[in-house]
Amino acid sequence: MIRPGTRDDVPQAAVLRQRAWPDTIITAEGMRHFLDAVPERVEQTLLAFEENGRILGWAGASRAWWMADPSQGALELVVDPEQRGRGIGTALAEEVEAFFARIGVESVRTNSADSPDARALATHRGFREIGSSSVSAVDPRTVEAIPLPDDVTVVPFGELDDPEPVWQLDLEVSRDIPNEDFDHVELDEWSKLFWRSPVVDDDASLAAYVDGELVAITMIRVDRPSGRGKNNLAGTRRAHRGRGIATALKSQSLVRAAALGATIVLTDNEEQNAPMLAVNAKLGYRPFARRITWERSPTASA
Repeated sequence: MIRPGTRDDVPQAAVLRQRAWPDTIITAEGMRHFLDAVPERVEQTLLAFEENGRILGWAGASRAWWMADPSQGALELVVDPEQRGRGIGTALAEEVEAFFARIGVESVRTNSADSPDARALATHRGFREIGSSSVSAVDPRTVEAIPLPDDVTVVPFGELDDPEPVWQLDLEVSRDIPNEDFDHVELDEWSKLFWRSPVVDDDASLAAYVDGELVAITMIRVDRPSGRGKNNLAGTRRAHRGRGIATALKSQSLVRAAALGATIVLTDNEEQNAPMLAVNAKLGYRPFARRITWERSPTASA
């Protein structure tokens, strides 16, 4: 019942993943983009649990391409909500563990919805909880644009011509996010994933400048057919924090998302990230779901 996943599986796998994870945006277009953008060095594998032509479970496993240590792995595993309790997740997990052993991955991180079945599978496979995040949602049509300080200039991503400053700022602010370890993200790999891509809307994603220096960004994905949006990142350089730039920039991004047809925008923030949670609350985001970050260390037993 378990076989290698292929690009031909993407339309069915995307529907399965979206049904299992309503707190994010998963489309066939976006899924293909992610698969194509993953560097070859991470040795990614895809697994499908198929029954009578239907994919009931899906797993993606690889080295954590954004981390310098090649023994660090990343896992995504999902089961059709209507098929849980049949051992599908366990079967996929066993195949993934064998794959990690073959390529020398020792420590693995994954995340899941905060649900009893996900908790049971993770703990049974030797994972421990290392963090949690709050998924919040807002109707962007209810958000009013907050003016930025007079010395700040806003430019949509679509009008930018050089990804390098955005990449540098992304890495700087991402390092301040709890349980995120972005220590090995090359410009070409970052650009392949985020620059002129379907997972970053060039009209609603914004960059803020002071005296010609890039000081803040907010990146958002807008799936126009479904009217759903998902914040990727909002952050300000340390030297310019405390001026309300991130809040104002994010508000203007949400107004743009609403103009593009979005009726809900989701955001995912570590529960320890108090500054960004405060920004979201000010903009009207309300609790939508909760996710858990898990880690399986070399000494864990399955």
